[in-house]
Amino acid sequence: MAEPITNTDREQVRRLHAAGKSRNAIARETGRSAATVSKVARELGLEFSGGARVAAATEARRADAAARRELLAEESLDGALRQVERTTGAESARDARDHATAARALTEVHARVAELARHSRTGSAGGSMLDRLADALLGPAGGDDKGV
Repeated sequence: MAEPITNTDREQVRRLHAAGKSRNAIARETGRSAATVSKVARELGLEFSGGARVAAATEARRADAAARRELLAEESLDGALRQVERTTGAESARDARDHATAARALTEVHARVAELARHSRTGSAGGSMLDRLADALLGPAGGDDKGV
């Protein structure tokens, strides 16, 4: 059977809560269970807002990831366009093919990042335009060279 909650327990919870400690940190420090700490906190009218902090931190990470995906999509698009420009000024057919291959790879990166952004409801959505650009330059994805 659990030990009864004492006034000392209540005072410790009140003091540690005022110091900004989490429910679990208070439980560790007092040697009581997290459920007991929650019960005492309710009795004292105290609330733990850790859930709000965690939610805010999670949202900040999601926003940061969305911004990084957007940057990656933009840089991939810019790189693909630079590679396309280089195909016209290539010194040899091999160089032109290498630039076109690089453009396609960057286009695929952009398309994948844009697809991730669509699934997460953030970021760039220009993948289909780039897919058409790559198909016009190199033929459809999947190695189907019938139309080239």
